[in-house]
Amino acid sequence: MPLERPLHHRCSRFRAAGVSKHALARADESLLDIKAAQWFRGARAFANAAVAAGSARAAFFVGSVDFYCEGSDADAGAGRVAAEAGSLVPAAGARAKRGADGGASREDSREGAPRLEKDDAPCADGASFPALQSSLQSSRDARRARGASLLARAATAGVREAHHTLAVMHFNGSGGRRRDKDPEAGAALCARGNLLFDCVSAKRELGHCLQDGFGVERDAALGAKLLDEAAAADAKSGKGLDAAVLAASAAAAIVEERLRKRNDINTLNAAVAAAAEVAAAAKNAAAAHLTATRENRFLLDWYGDGAASDPAKKPEGPFATLPTGTTSCSHPLCGRVETRRHEFRRCSCCGRVRYCSRSCQGADWRLQHKFACLPLLELYGWSESDAESVEGEEQGEADEETPVFAQPCV
Repeated sequence: MPLERPLHHRCSRFRAAGVSKHALARADESLLDIKAAQWFRGARAFANAAVAAGSARAAFFVGSVDFYCEGSDADAGAGRVAAEAGSLVPAAGARAKRGADGGASREDSREGAPRLEKDDAPCADGASFPALQSSLQSSRDARRARGASLLARAATAGVREAHHTLAVMHFNGSGGRRRDKDPEAGAALCARGNLLFDCVSAKRELGHCLQDGFGVERDAALGAKLLDEAAAADAKSGKGLDAAVLAASAAAAIVEERLRKRNDINTLNAAVAAAAEVAAAAKNAAAAHLTATRENRFLLDWYGDGAASDPAKKPEGPFATLPTGTTSCSHPLCGRVETRRHEFRRCSCCGRVRYCSRSCQGADWRLQHKFACLPLLELYGWSESDAESVEGEEQGEADEETPVFAQPCV
Protein backbone atom coordinates (compact mmCIF):
# COMPACT_ATOMS: atom_id res chain seq x y z
CA MET A 1 0.00 0.00 0.00
CA PRO A 2 1.61 3.31 -1.08
CA LEU A 3 2.32 5.86 1.57
CA GLU A 4 0.18 9.02 1.58
CA ARG A 5 1.87 12.27 0.65
CA PRO A 6 2.47 14.74 3.49
CA LEU A 7 -0.26 17.31 3.96
CA HIS A 8 1.91 20.27 2.97
CA HIS A 9 2.72 18.55 -0.34
CA ARG A 10 -0.95 18.10 -1.11
CA CYS A 11 -1.71 21.74 -0.18
CA SER A 12 1.03 22.96 -2.48
CA ARG A 13 -0.40 20.95 -5.34
CA PHE A 14 -3.90 22.30 -4.72
CA ARG A 15 -2.55 25.84 -4.61
CA ALA A 16 -0.63 25.36 -7.84
CA ALA A 17 -3.73 23.97 -9.51
CA GLY A 18 -5.82 26.91 -8.29
CA VAL A 19 -3.53 29.54 -9.81
CA SER A 20 -2.75 27.61 -12.98
CA LYS A 21 -3.47 29.26 -16.31
CA HIS A 22 -6.19 26.70 -17.03
CA ALA A 23 -8.04 27.61 -13.82
CA LEU A 24 -7.52 31.37 -14.06
CA ALA A 25 -8.88 31.42 -17.61
CA ARG A 26 -12.22 30.28 -16.18
CA ALA A 27 -12.41 32.90 -13.44
CA ASP A 28 -16.04 34.02 -13.17
CA GLU A 29 -18.02 36.57 -11.16
CA SER A 30 -17.78 34.61 -7.91
CA LEU A 31 -13.97 34.59 -8.03
CA LEU A 32 -13.85 38.25 -9.04
CA ASP A 33 -15.98 39.52 -6.15
CA ILE A 34 -13.19 41.92 -5.23
CA LYS A 35 -13.57 44.81 -2.82
CA ALA A 36 -11.73 48.09 -3.25
CA ALA A 37 -9.94 47.56 0.07
CA GLN A 38 -8.44 44.32 -1.32
CA TRP A 39 -7.04 45.82 -4.50
CA PHE A 40 -3.54 46.47 -3.14
CA ARG A 41 -3.57 43.32 -0.98
CA GLY A 42 -3.08 40.80 -3.74
CA ALA A 43 -6.40 41.14 -5.55
CA ARG A 44 -4.91 43.24 -8.34
CA ALA A 45 -2.23 40.64 -9.04
CA PHE A 46 -4.84 37.87 -9.10
CA ALA A 47 -7.16 39.81 -11.42
CA ASN A 48 -4.33 40.68 -13.81
CA ALA A 49 -3.19 37.06 -13.83
CA ALA A 50 -6.72 36.01 -14.78
CA VAL A 51 -6.69 38.58 -17.59
CA ALA A 52 -3.36 37.24 -18.86
CA ALA A 53 -4.81 33.72 -18.75
CA GLY A 54 -7.69 34.78 -20.99
CA SER A 55 -10.63 35.24 -18.63
CA ALA A 56 -13.23 37.46 -20.32
CA ARG A 57 -14.92 38.33 -17.04
CA ALA A 58 -11.60 39.39 -15.54
CA ALA A 59 -10.96 41.56 -18.59
CA PHE A 60 -14.26 43.34 -17.99
CA PHE A 61 -13.60 43.87 -14.29
CA VAL A 62 -10.00 45.05 -14.66
CA GLY A 63 -10.95 47.18 -17.68
CA SER A 64 -13.62 48.97 -15.65
CA VAL A 65 -11.19 49.58 -12.80
CA ASP A 66 -8.39 50.79 -15.07
CA PHE A 67 -10.63 53.18 -16.98
CA TYR A 68 -12.48 54.81 -14.10
CA CYS A 69 -10.34 54.42 -10.95
CA GLU A 70 -7.70 57.07 -10.34
CA GLY A 71 -4.51 55.55 -8.93
CA SER A 72 -5.50 51.92 -9.48
CA ASP A 73 -2.21 51.37 -11.32
CA ALA A 74 -0.06 52.65 -8.42
CA ASP A 75 2.64 50.43 -6.99
CA ALA A 76 1.39 47.66 -4.75
CA GLY A 77 1.55 48.60 -1.11
CA ALA A 78 0.99 52.27 -1.88
CA GLY A 79 -2.08 52.19 0.31
CA ARG A 80 -4.55 54.97 -0.15
CA VAL A 81 -3.53 56.75 -3.33
CA ALA A 82 -5.16 60.03 -2.44
CA ALA A 83 -1.78 61.14 -1.18
CA GLU A 84 -0.31 60.54 -4.63
CA ALA A 85 -2.90 62.80 -6.23
CA GLY A 86 -2.37 65.38 -3.51
CA SER A 87 1.37 65.58 -4.18
CA LEU A 88 0.91 66.19 -7.90
CA VAL A 89 -2.28 68.20 -8.30
CA PRO A 90 -3.04 71.56 -6.64
CA ALA A 91 -5.97 71.49 -4.24
CA ALA A 92 -6.00 67.71 -4.31
CA GLY A 93 -8.67 66.02 -2.30
CA ALA A 94 -11.48 67.77 -4.17
CA ARG A 95 -14.42 65.43 -4.30
CA ALA A 96 -17.72 65.69 -6.05
CA LYS A 97 -20.75 66.58 -3.96
CA ARG A 98 -23.29 63.97 -4.93
CA GLY A 99 -26.91 63.20 -4.33
CA ALA A 100 -29.63 65.77 -3.76
CA ASP A 101 -27.11 68.53 -3.03
CA GLY A 102 -26.22 68.60 -6.73
CA GLY A 103 -23.39 67.82 -9.06
CA ALA A 104 -21.05 70.71 -8.32
CA SER A 105 -17.71 69.74 -6.80
CA ARG A 106 -16.29 70.97 -3.52
CA GLU A 107 -12.85 70.86 -1.98
CA ASP A 108 -12.15 69.08 1.26
CA SER A 109 -8.36 69.04 1.18
CA ARG A 110 -6.70 66.63 3.51
CA GLU A 111 -4.65 68.02 6.34
CA GLY A 112 -1.06 68.30 5.36
CA ALA A 113 -1.61 67.91 1.60
CA PRO A 114 0.95 70.11 -0.20
CA ARG A 115 -0.28 72.88 -2.46
CA LEU A 116 1.49 74.56 -5.35
CA GLU A 117 0.95 78.25 -5.72
CA LYS A 118 2.92 78.70 -8.96
CA ASP A 119 3.25 76.55 -12.06
CA ASP A 120 7.03 76.56 -11.78
CA ALA A 121 7.15 75.65 -8.08
CA PRO A 122 9.61 72.81 -7.51
CA CYS A 123 8.42 69.54 -6.00
CA ALA A 124 10.13 67.29 -3.50
CA ASP A 125 12.23 65.53 -6.14
CA GLY A 126 13.28 68.79 -7.82
CA ALA A 127 10.99 68.41 -10.83
CA SER A 128 8.72 71.27 -11.83
CA PHE A 129 4.98 71.02 -11.45
CA PRO A 130 4.22 71.12 -15.22
CA ALA A 131 6.53 68.13 -15.75
CA LEU A 132 4.86 66.16 -12.99
CA GLN A 133 1.42 67.12 -14.24
CA SER A 134 2.34 65.99 -17.75
CA SER A 135 3.69 62.71 -16.39
CA LEU A 136 0.49 62.14 -14.39
CA GLN A 137 -1.67 62.81 -17.44
CA SER A 138 0.39 60.44 -19.59
CA SER A 139 0.05 57.71 -16.98
CA ARG A 140 -3.70 58.37 -16.75
CA ASP A 141 -4.11 58.19 -20.53
CA ALA A 142 -2.16 54.93 -20.74
CA ARG A 143 -4.25 53.40 -17.96
CA ARG A 144 -7.52 54.41 -19.61
CA ALA A 145 -6.34 53.12 -22.99
CA ARG A 146 -5.59 49.74 -21.42
CA GLY A 147 -8.97 49.75 -19.69
CA ALA A 148 -10.82 50.52 -22.93
CA SER A 149 -8.90 47.76 -24.70
CA LEU A 150 -9.82 45.22 -22.02
CA LEU A 151 -13.48 46.26 -22.13
CA ALA A 152 -13.51 45.81 -25.90
CA ARG A 153 -11.93 42.36 -25.48
CA ALA A 154 -14.59 41.44 -22.93
CA ALA A 155 -17.40 42.57 -25.24
CA THR A 156 -15.94 40.57 -28.11
CA ALA A 157 -15.74 37.52 -25.85
CA GLY A 158 -19.43 37.83 -24.98
CA VAL A 159 -19.56 39.61 -21.60
CA ARG A 160 -23.00 41.20 -21.61
CA GLU A 161 -22.41 44.20 -19.38
CA ALA A 162 -19.33 45.23 -21.36
CA HIS A 163 -21.55 46.37 -24.23
CA HIS A 164 -23.42 48.85 -22.05
CA THR A 165 -20.22 50.14 -20.43
CA LEU A 166 -18.62 50.75 -23.83
CA ALA A 167 -21.82 52.38 -25.08
CA VAL A 168 -21.80 54.86 -22.18
CA MET A 169 -18.18 55.67 -22.97
CA HIS A 170 -19.09 56.42 -26.60
CA PHE A 171 -22.13 58.50 -25.58
CA ASN A 172 -19.96 60.73 -23.37
CA GLY A 173 -16.70 60.63 -25.32
CA SER A 174 -15.08 59.34 -22.13
CA GLY A 175 -11.31 59.49 -22.06
CA GLY A 176 -11.25 62.04 -24.88
CA ARG A 177 -12.71 65.41 -25.75
CA ARG A 178 -16.23 66.60 -26.29
CA ARG A 179 -15.95 66.16 -30.05
CA ASP A 180 -15.11 62.48 -29.52
CA LYS A 181 -18.72 61.68 -28.62
CA ASP A 182 -20.22 59.04 -30.91
CA PRO A 183 -23.91 58.38 -30.15
CA GLU A 184 -24.31 56.16 -33.21
CA ALA A 185 -21.55 53.81 -32.07
CA GLY A 186 -23.02 53.73 -28.55
CA ALA A 187 -26.48 52.85 -29.86
CA ALA A 188 -24.97 50.16 -32.09
CA LEU A 189 -23.22 48.59 -29.09
CA CYS A 190 -26.49 48.60 -27.15
CA ALA A 191 -28.24 46.93 -30.08
CA ARG A 192 -25.49 44.28 -30.30
CA GLY A 193 -25.68 43.58 -26.58
CA ASN A 194 -29.45 43.30 -26.76
CA LEU A 195 -29.75 41.15 -29.90
CA LEU A 196 -26.79 38.81 -29.41
CA PHE A 197 -26.50 38.52 -25.64
CA ASP A 198 -29.87 39.71 -24.27
CA CYS A 199 -28.14 42.25 -22.02
CA VAL A 200 -30.80 43.94 -19.89
CA SER A 201 -28.84 47.15 -19.29
CA ALA A 202 -28.12 47.47 -23.03
CA LYS A 203 -31.79 46.80 -23.80
CA ARG A 204 -32.89 49.55 -21.41
CA GLU A 205 -30.38 52.05 -22.76
CA LEU A 206 -31.40 51.26 -26.34
CA GLY A 207 -35.03 51.83 -25.36
CA HIS A 208 -34.18 55.31 -24.10
CA CYS A 209 -32.17 56.01 -27.26
CA LEU A 210 -35.14 55.05 -29.44
CA GLN A 211 -37.51 57.20 -27.38
CA ASP A 212 -35.22 60.22 -27.53
CA GLY A 213 -33.87 59.68 -31.07
CA PHE A 214 -30.34 59.70 -29.64
CA GLY A 215 -27.91 57.92 -31.96
CA VAL A 216 -30.75 56.17 -33.82
CA GLU A 217 -33.89 57.13 -35.68
CA ARG A 218 -36.63 57.91 -33.19
CA ASP A 219 -39.18 55.14 -32.58
CA ALA A 220 -41.06 55.80 -29.34
CA ALA A 221 -43.23 52.68 -29.60
CA LEU A 222 -40.27 50.31 -30.00
CA GLY A 223 -38.38 52.15 -27.25
CA ALA A 224 -41.29 51.73 -24.82
CA LYS A 225 -41.48 48.03 -25.72
CA LEU A 226 -37.78 47.53 -24.95
CA LEU A 227 -38.12 49.38 -21.64
CA ASP A 228 -41.03 47.14 -20.66
CA GLU A 229 -39.02 44.04 -21.59
CA ALA A 230 -36.07 45.26 -19.50
CA ALA A 231 -38.36 45.93 -16.51
CA ALA A 232 -39.88 42.44 -16.84
CA ALA A 233 -36.41 40.86 -17.03
CA ASP A 234 -35.32 42.72 -13.89
CA ALA A 235 -38.45 41.67 -12.02
CA LYS A 236 -37.92 38.05 -13.05
CA SER A 237 -34.35 38.07 -11.76
CA GLY A 238 -35.36 39.69 -8.47
CA LYS A 239 -33.72 43.03 -9.33
CA GLY A 240 -36.90 44.90 -10.17
CA LEU A 241 -36.96 48.64 -9.79
CA ASP A 242 -40.69 48.78 -9.09
CA ALA A 243 -40.38 47.53 -5.49
CA ALA A 244 -37.69 50.12 -4.79
CA VAL A 245 -39.83 52.88 -6.33
CA LEU A 246 -42.82 51.90 -4.17
CA ALA A 247 -40.69 51.92 -1.03
CA ALA A 248 -39.14 55.26 -1.97
CA SER A 249 -42.54 56.84 -2.67
CA ALA A 250 -43.96 55.60 0.64
CA ALA A 251 -40.99 56.95 2.62
CA ALA A 252 -41.14 60.27 0.77
CA ALA A 253 -44.87 60.62 1.48
CA ILE A 254 -44.27 60.22 5.22
CA VAL A 255 -41.62 62.96 5.25
CA GLU A 256 -43.71 65.24 3.03
CA GLU A 257 -46.67 64.90 5.37
CA ARG A 258 -44.49 65.92 8.29
CA LEU A 259 -43.05 68.88 6.39
CA ARG A 260 -46.51 70.14 5.42
CA LYS A 261 -47.26 70.75 9.08
CA ARG A 262 -44.38 73.21 9.30
CA ASN A 263 -44.90 76.87 8.53
CA ASP A 264 -41.30 78.00 8.26
CA ILE A 265 -40.54 76.70 4.73
CA ASN A 266 -40.98 80.05 3.03
CA THR A 267 -37.52 80.74 1.57
CA LEU A 268 -35.46 79.21 -1.20
CA ASN A 269 -32.90 77.71 1.19
CA ALA A 270 -35.60 76.19 3.35
CA ALA A 271 -37.35 74.71 0.32
CA VAL A 272 -34.10 73.22 -0.97
CA ALA A 273 -33.33 71.71 2.44
CA ALA A 274 -36.84 70.26 2.70
CA ALA A 275 -36.64 68.78 -0.79
CA ALA A 276 -33.25 67.25 0.02
CA GLU A 277 -34.70 65.71 3.19
CA VAL A 278 -37.51 64.08 1.23
CA ALA A 279 -35.10 62.80 -1.44
CA ALA A 280 -32.76 61.36 1.20
CA ALA A 281 -35.63 59.46 2.83
CA ALA A 282 -36.64 58.06 -0.55
CA LYS A 283 -33.05 57.06 -1.34
CA ASN A 284 -32.56 55.24 1.96
CA ALA A 285 -35.83 53.34 1.57
CA ALA A 286 -35.00 52.31 -1.99
CA ALA A 287 -31.49 51.12 -1.06
CA ALA A 288 -32.93 48.11 0.77
CA HIS A 289 -34.36 46.81 -2.51
CA LEU A 290 -31.40 47.51 -4.79
CA THR A 291 -27.97 45.97 -5.13
CA ALA A 292 -25.04 47.41 -7.06
CA THR A 293 -23.11 45.18 -9.42
CA ARG A 294 -19.61 44.10 -8.40
CA GLU A 295 -17.99 46.59 -10.76
CA ASN A 296 -20.21 49.49 -9.68
CA ARG A 297 -19.73 48.62 -6.01
CA PHE A 298 -15.96 48.71 -6.52
CA LEU A 299 -16.19 52.19 -8.06
CA LEU A 300 -18.43 53.42 -5.24
CA ASP A 301 -16.03 52.14 -2.60
CA TRP A 302 -12.99 53.46 -4.47
CA TYR A 303 -14.21 57.04 -4.27
CA GLY A 304 -15.74 56.72 -0.82
CA ASP A 305 -19.42 56.41 -1.76
CA GLY A 306 -19.76 52.75 -0.80
CA ALA A 307 -22.45 53.50 1.77
CA ALA A 308 -24.78 54.18 -1.16
CA SER A 309 -24.74 50.50 -2.08
CA ASP A 310 -25.17 49.27 1.49
CA PRO A 311 -26.56 51.67 4.13
CA ALA A 312 -25.48 49.38 6.98
CA LYS A 313 -21.87 49.38 5.86
CA LYS A 314 -19.23 51.97 6.63
CA PRO A 315 -17.07 52.40 3.52
CA GLU A 316 -13.33 51.96 3.90
CA GLY A 317 -12.58 54.48 1.17
CA PRO A 318 -11.87 56.79 -0.38
CA PHE A 319 -8.81 55.24 -1.96
CA ALA A 320 -8.52 58.08 -4.47
CA THR A 321 -9.95 61.52 -5.13
CA LEU A 322 -11.53 62.83 -8.29
CA PRO A 323 -9.60 65.39 -10.36
CA THR A 324 -10.66 68.94 -9.59
CA GLY A 325 -13.82 69.97 -11.41
CA THR A 326 -15.11 66.48 -12.15
CA THR A 327 -17.95 64.62 -10.51
CA SER A 328 -19.56 61.19 -10.36
CA CYS A 329 -22.90 59.99 -11.68
CA SER A 330 -25.72 61.02 -9.35
CA HIS A 331 -27.39 57.61 -9.52
CA PRO A 332 -26.69 56.10 -6.08
CA LEU A 333 -25.65 52.69 -7.44
CA CYS A 334 -23.66 53.68 -10.54
CA GLY A 335 -20.21 54.86 -9.48
CA ARG A 336 -18.99 56.01 -12.91
CA VAL A 337 -16.97 59.21 -12.84
CA GLU A 338 -16.16 61.91 -15.34
CA THR A 339 -12.88 61.73 -17.21
CA ARG A 340 -13.02 65.44 -18.02
CA ARG A 341 -14.96 68.45 -16.77
CA HIS A 342 -18.64 68.69 -17.74
CA GLU A 343 -18.59 65.25 -19.36
CA PHE A 344 -21.90 64.02 -17.93
CA ARG A 345 -25.19 65.65 -18.83
CA ARG A 346 -27.09 67.55 -16.17
CA CYS A 347 -30.78 67.75 -15.34
CA SER A 348 -32.23 70.63 -17.34
CA CYS A 349 -34.84 71.38 -14.67
CA CYS A 350 -32.60 72.08 -11.69
CA GLY A 351 -29.07 71.69 -13.10
CA ARG A 352 -27.89 70.27 -9.78
CA VAL A 353 -27.33 66.61 -10.67
CA ARG A 354 -25.42 64.88 -13.48
CA TYR A 355 -25.80 61.44 -15.04
CA CYS A 356 -23.58 59.27 -17.19
CA SER A 357 -26.49 57.87 -19.21
CA ARG A 358 -30.18 58.22 -19.89
CA SER A 359 -30.93 54.97 -18.06
CA CYS A 360 -29.24 56.25 -14.88
CA GLN A 361 -31.19 59.50 -15.14
CA GLY A 362 -34.50 57.69 -15.63
CA ALA A 363 -33.94 55.32 -12.71
CA ASP A 364 -32.74 58.04 -10.34
CA TRP A 365 -35.70 60.23 -11.26
CA ARG A 366 -38.12 57.53 -10.14
CA LEU A 367 -36.12 56.68 -7.02
CA GLN A 368 -35.28 60.07 -5.51
CA HIS A 369 -34.61 63.05 -7.75
CA LYS A 370 -38.24 63.86 -8.55
CA PHE A 371 -38.74 64.64 -4.87
CA ALA A 372 -35.89 67.16 -4.89
CA CYS A 373 -36.39 68.58 -8.39
CA LEU A 374 -40.13 69.22 -8.74
CA PRO A 375 -40.49 71.23 -5.50
CA LEU A 376 -37.94 73.69 -6.90
CA LEU A 377 -39.90 73.98 -10.14
CA GLU A 378 -43.09 74.67 -8.22
CA LEU A 379 -41.29 77.24 -6.08
CA TYR A 380 -40.36 79.21 -9.18
CA GLY A 381 -43.86 78.92 -10.59
CA TRP A 382 -42.90 76.36 -13.25
CA SER A 383 -44.90 73.29 -14.13
CA GLU A 384 -43.87 69.95 -15.52
CA SER A 385 -45.29 70.83 -18.94
CA ASP A 386 -43.18 74.01 -18.96
CA ALA A 387 -40.03 71.93 -18.44
CA GLU A 388 -40.97 69.72 -21.38
CA SER A 389 -41.84 72.64 -23.66
CA VAL A 390 -38.41 74.27 -23.37
CA GLU A 391 -36.62 71.26 -24.82
CA GLY A 392 -35.54 73.15 -27.90
CA GLU A 393 -34.58 76.27 -25.95
CA GLU A 394 -32.45 74.27 -23.53
CA GLN A 395 -30.67 72.58 -26.41
CA GLY A 396 -29.76 75.93 -27.91
CA GLU A 397 -29.04 77.98 -24.82
CA ALA A 398 -27.19 75.38 -22.74
CA ASP A 399 -23.53 75.91 -22.09
CA GLU A 400 -21.47 74.27 -24.79
CA GLU A 401 -19.48 72.36 -22.22
CA THR A 402 -22.50 71.36 -20.12
CA PRO A 403 -25.01 69.23 -22.08
CA VAL A 404 -28.39 68.64 -20.47
CA PHE A 405 -31.17 66.13 -20.38
CA ALA A 406 -34.04 67.90 -22.08
CA GLN A 407 -36.78 66.76 -19.70
CA PRO A 408 -37.36 64.67 -16.58
CA CYS A 409 -38.23 61.00 -16.96
CA VAL A 410 -41.73 60.58 -15.51
